[in-house]
Amino acid sequence: MKLTNHTRECQEALENLVGKKVVDIKFKTQNNDCWRLYITTDKGEMVMTFCKDWICPVVEQRDKR
Repeated sequence: MKLTNHTRECQEALENLVGKKVVDIKFKTQNNDCWRLYITTDKGEMVMTFCKDWICPVVEQRDKR
């Protein structure tokens, strides 16, 4: 399967979870077409925003301070 640039970016963002301990997960609905998944690890938080018409989620990294 050939990865598009956007799909490759999504894959790389998700790979940031490898080796980290997931300590909490929260799921919240934004509206009928979008959702957010909050993944808290021992090193920080990853927020994934999914929308119905998107190929893959937008991923935001929040490092622990």
